[in-house]
Amino acid sequence: MTWFSDETLSFLRDLSQNNNRVWFQENKPRYEAHIKDAAAQFADALNQRLAATYATGVTSRIFRMQRDLRFSKDKTPYNTHIHIGFADSQTGASWMVGLQTEHLVVGFGIFAFAHDALDLWREAVAGPQGEILQVLHAQATSDGLRISDPELKRVPMAWNADHPHGDLLRHKGIVWWNDHVQQREVMGPDGPSMIADELRAMEPLRNWMTLALDPST
Repeated sequence: MTWFSDETLSFLRDLSQNNNRVWFQENKPRYEAHIKDAAAQFADALNQRLAATYATGVTSRIFRMQRDLRFSKDKTPYNTHIHIGFADSQTGASWMVGLQTEHLVVGFGIFAFAHDALDLWREAVAGPQGEILQVLHAQATSDGLRISDPELKRVPMAWNADHPHGDLLRHKGIVWWNDHVQQREVMGPDGPSMIADELRAMEPLRNWMTLALDPST
């Protein structure tokens, strides 16, 4: 079995200094062992832990190293990070793990609600559930988590500009992030369980979603 290790970080750092196809092909065995295989092993193990912990279906996705260059001014062909998402079938949100050369971030949420889900979100946060979420956000921020910024500059026209939950209404998605997890926690065979423990900090948001964003309630 191959897990994330110092060799994983070494490859990412070297790639950041040699971001071209020739170097990548010459170092493909390193990529396959310490990035591709390690990510697959980690994702499978964390997938099983999340599914068991929350009694939900979980679908993991390891994002491609190859960058989409069609609309980018930056023509370097490869990402120098590893991003893995774990979609939660119960809430429609995802747990996320991002390993970069000098940094690790974990999170939970939805980047962009689908149309019907966005309507449900706005109805929920405009009412009493919005006040509950504001309290949860305050506690999360106090605990060191980072809340994604609102995507809209103004409150949607259906609500007054000075609505007490205007900040939430300006969101088109919502994600909680933890930027303070040490890189060593993702390493080795204990990595999945350690990251699963770190993701428990996201439970208040997930619990809120299961109640407030359930279309049957």
